[in-house]
Amino acid sequence: MRIRIIQLGAIIGVIASLTGCFEEKVPEPTAENCSAEMYEKNLASLSKEAGRNEFTAGCKGFLKAQKMTKWKFEKSPEDKY
Repeated sequence: MRIRIIQLGAIIGVIASLTGCFEEKVPEPTAENCSAEMYEKNLASLSKEAGRNEFTAGCKGFLKAQKMTKWKFEKSPEDKY
């Protein structure tokens, strides 16, 4: 009886430690991964809806931040006074 409890505990421990190994890895949102061609490839490689949503949100945030940091210098208009 005691041996079965130990075996059951060991099996549960192994199963619990392996559950993290089977999760899908979502690509990191970078300029390369969020480019049009790679974006479609990365999105197609994700099988779970949650992973696709996470990658889409990450790319949208990355592109928005990139757009906010780009700026062009424009001279101020001449004073009329």
